[in-house]
Amino acid sequence: MAGQQDQSPHYAIAGRQSIVETPDVRVTLMTLAPGEATPWHSHSAITDTAFRLDGEVEVQAREPEEAIRLLPGEPCRMEPGRAHRVVNAGQTHCRFLLVQGVGPYDFLKV
Repeated sequence: MAGQQDQSPHYAIAGRQSIVETPDVRVTLMTLAPGEATPWHSHSAITDTAFRLDGEVEVQAREPEEAIRLLPGEPCRMEPGRAHRVVNAGQTHCRFLLVQGVGPYDFLKV
């Protein structure tokens, strides 16, 4: 998948708190304000797994097009190479736990 590689995402969101970061695994608590979304991106080696904590969290993906509204505590897994983003689909802040691994982290802008 064509894209520009970046080792750490340089995009503004309401909140980002690192819980764990090793060479092979990253766990981050993410907060999105109403209307916010992560940029479209993919990863070459790692899998993203997002767990909804509160608010309205939607994971959007391409190839095939898909929009997945998460229930509280529900995970959504995005395999390496698949373009995706996480969107706040509600009117209040949302929070989700993002688990990334296993392997070296990259962020390929789509």
